[in-house]
Amino acid sequence: MKSSVRKPTPPYGVKGKDATSTEVDRKQEIDRLISARITSLSKLRENALIYPFLQGEGISIEKSTVDDVYDDLRSKCRGDCARIDVIVDSGGGNIDHAYNLALLFRRYAKKQLNFLVPRWAKSAATLLVCAGNKILMTPVAELGPIDPQITEMNPLDKRLESFSPLHIQSTLALIREEFIKGHEKLARGLLERLQFPLTLGSFTKSLEVGEDYLIRLLSTRMLTDKDKAKKAEEIAKALVSKYPDHSFCIEIDEAKALGLSAELLPEKQLELVWDIHKLNQEKVKIERRERQKKMKEMMKNLPPELLETLPGNLFDGEAENSRAIPKRQEREL
Repeated sequence: MKSSVRKPTPPYGVKGKDATSTEVDRKQEIDRLISARITSLSKLRENALIYPFLQGEGISIEKSTVDDVYDDLRSKCRGDCARIDVIVDSGGGNIDHAYNLALLFRRYAKKQLNFLVPRWAKSAATLLVCAGNKILMTPVAELGPIDPQITEMNPLDKRLESFSPLHIQSTLALIREEFIKGHEKLARGLLERLQFPLTLGSFTKSLEVGEDYLIRLLSTRMLTDKDKAKKAEEIAKALVSKYPDHSFCIEIDEAKALGLSAELLPEKQLELVWDIHKLNQEKVKIERRERQKKMKEMMKNLPPELLETLPGNLFDGEAENSRAIPKRQEREL
């Protein structure tokens, strides 16, 4: 059956206008197109409030995010909205603020809270979507593990290093194994290379934070059966420590296998949600070009000797790396 949903319009140039004004016009048009699709989606979703939580490039869930969403919901709901469907596109952020944000959405969505994931709800955003009744996904949507990503200065090499507390456990297991095998010199060498030995315990303990938040969320809305407490604990442990890498792709079938209430979006709704995602991605690319242009203008005033120290590929690969999971501070995902 042929879809009646209009596909995003390419950003063609406007005769008589420069590139900057054309892109400004296109961004405004994108906002209008997204708004129209949100209105159509709401009608298909029993007139639920459709909330677009579409984070741009380089933006993560932080303290100010909670403030902004709170102001927005106060304006749109005027009390409670009963039903809220949140379209999520986020690479994650601070786990504590993500948990606070999850509770905020719950306070306004008294009857039903669903999260719609077109493509990307990784890390702390996975914790966020576990706060709802259901997670509605496209075939290419991804959730991800929620082990914290810690960035600290390595005192030996005098450089920043990023790692998961799960790596600490595997490293300690390797050292024990080398001692048992009689490779004492190798084991001691590994032990001496350990970062911040006095704080390893607190880093490992940070895994429990995400696990605890997940259990609280899953056992109080998404899971409804008698053994929901046990099931919530199993899902939380898996999301924190089951997967070998923080970027692991948890698509819809894997999400179901974990025990999450995940469903494929119905066809017409999927088309609208995917259209919103593609339009937003186009807007993100325009904003990236705007940032690059401003940076190049600023660089014109830099001394030549300073310019020589900058990498030649400063602007290369930004588009390809824009969805990479950032390495963030302790207890951020």
